[in-house]
Amino acid sequence: MSEKTSIPLLKDNISCSENKEESCTSCSTGGCCGGFGIVAGSKKEVVMRNLFLYVGSGIIMFTVAYLVMRIISWMNG
Repeated sequence: MSEKTSIPLLKDNISCSENKEESCTSCSTGGCCGGFGIVAGSKKEVVMRNLFLYVGSGIIMFTVAYLVMRIISWMNG
């Protein structure tokens, strides 16, 4: 039980040029390094910025969907 296991550390700057596929350059693929703006080993500010952007865009989508639903139901009477 006293054995220590070492955890490999991630590099700060990861280059996507290693094992890069064609689809890796699009923003819709989350499987490659840096997909959706998320990179392993990102700084805290970058992570928080991404979280707030995703949460904000989600709130906007739900609000617009709710307003469209209310407008359509109002038009139908």
